[in-house]
Formats: sequence, C-alpha cells, structure tokens
Amino acid sequence: MGCNPPYHLSYRLRLLLLFTLCLTVVGWATSNYFVGAIQVIPKAKDFMASFHKVIHLGNEETLGHDGATKKPELANCPSVSPNLRGQSKLVFKPDLTLEEIEAENPKVSRGRYHPEECKALQRVAILIPHRNREKHLIYLLEHLHPFLQRQQLDYGIYIIHQTGSKKFNRAKLLNVGYLEALKEENWDCFVFHDVDLVPENDFNLYTCGDQPKHLVVGRNSTGYRVELHKMKISRPKPDVGKYTMIFHTRDKGNEVNMGRMKLLQQMSRVWKTDGLSSCSYRLLSVEHNPLYANITVDFWTAA
Repeated sequence: MGCNPPYHLSYRLRLLLLFTLCLTVVGWATSNYFVGAIQVIPKAKDFMASFHKVIHLGNEETLGHDGATKKPELANCPSVSPNLRGQSKLVFKPDLTLEEIEAENPKVSRGRYHPEECKALQRVAILIPHRNREKHLIYLLEHLHPFLQRQQLDYGIYIIHQTGSKKFNRAKLLNVGYLEALKEENWDCFVFHDVDLVPENDFNLYTCGDQPKHLVVGRNSTGYRVELHKMKISRPKPDVGKYTMIFHTRDKGNEVNMGRMKLLQQMSRVWKTDGLSSCSYRLLSVEHNPLYANITVDFWTAA
C-alpha cells in the first residue's frame, strides 16, 4: 500500500511529461510552419512588385515623351479597300442642306478625313473651282465624302471660290488651290474636280501613280499640257469612270472663252513659264467649314 502512491504519482507525472512533450513537438512544428509561411509572404510581395513593375514597363512602351498615351501604330490600308461597292445609283434631293450632309459625315472636320482602322496609303487633296454653283456643290459633297471614305483615303476637300466680275478662270483657280492646299499639308496627290460632275463608281480610285490619271472617261481637256511633259495619261475602264453631270445653263461671267483655241496654240511656247510660277491672285480668305475648306480669291488681271 505504501508503495502505490509513489507509483501512481510517477505514472501521472509521466503522462504530464508526455502531454507536455507532445505540446512542445506540436508547437515546434506549428511554429516552423508559420515561420515558413511568413517567410514566403515577402517573396510573394517581391514577386507581385516585380509583376507590377513588368506591367508598368509594358505600359511605358505606349507612352510618349510627354507622358501622354500613344496609340499603337496602324497597319497600312490595302491598295483596294474592302468597303467599295462599285456602281451606285445617284439620287439628288431638291431640298438637301449642308446640315444634313454634316450629320451624315460626323468624322469629317474642317474638310478633312482619315480612316481610323488603318493608315491611308496617300494623302489626297480634292480641288474644286467654284462660283455660283451652290446647289451643285451640295450634291457633289453629299456623294463625294462617302465615296472617298469607302476608298480609305486621308483626304481634304478645297473649294476655290472666285469672286469679283472677271471671267471665271477654272485653270487659274486650280493653280491657286494647289498652292494654298500645300500650305496646310504635304499632299501626295491632287485631284482637279469639276463641281457639276459626281462620280458613280467607287472603284474609280482617287489616288495618284507615276503618271497623270484622267478620271472622267471621254472628257479629256487637259492632255495638251501633259503631253508637253512627255507623260502618258491613264484612264479607268469605261464602266468605272462614269460620272453624272448636273446640268445647268451658263451664267454671266462663265461664258465660253472664244479665244481658247488661240491659247492652246500658244501652249507649246509658254508652258514652261506660264502656270504656277506666274499665278498672281489676291487671297481674300480661307475658311474651314465642317465639310470643306473654302478659299476665296480675286483676280485683278484679265483672264
């Protein structure tokens, strides 16, 4: 009996020691686990910091020197736009207004447009001599803007308006338009366009090649000066180079020049000095309307 209490006390003590040992082992293992986990967190922080740094560096590649976001470089537009429709039937509404045309062309500003989906292959200036043809101009602008946009051109439309009482001088107005348009943009191509001719087929591309191109099939009136440069004129196929002519009567100041044949006969003698180099005019104003730039000039010498 006297030996039992020490035995039981020793047994309980052993149990207590064993329980304490177990707690110690569990505590050691748990402490190692959490220490290990805590050590991983800084590594994760380093990884996330590096990850964010990579993202930041990636974004910096699209930033300009001033910190502004730069759009990615666009691919070149195809040589033949996928938006072309071919032959279109033209309809002219008698009550059409410029405001309606502006609403139909929201991406045109100050007479300028460029495609957003690709980089245009050429910058094209459309030069239109004008006087007393407001209704014709409205009809032309209605069809010409979507026509050029479907061709994916970077273009600008310039109306060269002749004021005053001198006889209407189409050729001189084209020279003025050429000189004034170059003050705004280094154009790749120039299209000389009559206000009363509306293109019907958008496969008739308003682009320039190595040689001059006559867009209106069967109405060549500019070949003489071109031939003196020993150039060849290219033309679209007859079914492509079709235009609708808006009929009108000749008004005062726009009569047929009775001396035109004499002028043509003199061309071989004066073509090197007569033209852009001798173009004299008085520039009255340059106004940028939503659909076109309007250049108003006056000629103080006889036509």
